[in-house]
Amino acid sequence: MKKLPKIINQEEFEKLHAEAMKIESKATPRRKKRIKQYRVAMILAFDAGMRISEIVGLGDRIKRLQKNQIEGNSIRIISGKGKKDRIVPKPKRFNKAAIDTLPLTISRRPLQDFVKKLGEKVLNKDISFHTLRHGFATHLINSGMPLHQVQMFMGHSRMDTTGIYLHSSPQEALNKYQEVF
Repeated sequence: MKKLPKIINQEEFEKLHAEAMKIESKATPRRKKRIKQYRVAMILAFDAGMRISEIVGLGDRIKRLQKNQIEGNSIRIISGKGKKDRIVPKPKRFNKAAIDTLPLTISRRPLQDFVKKLGEKVLNKDISFHTLRHGFATHLINSGMPLHQVQMFMGHSRMDTTGIYLHSSPQEALNKYQEVF
C-alpha cells in the first residue's frame, strides 16, 4: 500500500499565502522580488498542480516556465516528468503581474526551504513544496471533480497514482459514511 501524501487544504494555503505576502511587504527591495517569485511558485503548485521542476526548471532537461506557455485560461506544461506535455488550469489569481515575473529566477532549494519554514511557522506542520501539489489534487477530488480529469491535470500516467488522493482525506470519508448510515 502506498503511503498517504501530506496535504493542506484551501484554508491552510490561504494562511500560507497571506503570511508570504506579509513577509514580502516588509522585505528589502531585492528580497521582495525573491519572495514574490516564491509566492507565484506557490500559487502555481496549489492552484494549478504544477511540479517544482515545471516551474523553476531542472538543469538542461526541463526548462523554466515561460510566458508563452500561458494560453488564455490554461498553462501548457512542456516536457515535464516523463516527457509528456499536458495542460493545467491557469489560476484565477495568476494575473498579469504574476505572469510578468516569468521566467522565475529562483532556485529549487531556497524555494523548498521557504515553504517548509512557512509551514512550520504558520500551520505548525512539516510540509514540502510538493505538499502544495498534493493539496491541489485533494481539493479537486473533494470538490467532486472526476478522477480521470484530476489525473489529466496531474500528469499521472496511472489512475492508481491519482487514486491515492481519494484516501488522503479520511475525515471526508468518515463524514460521508455518517451520512449513509
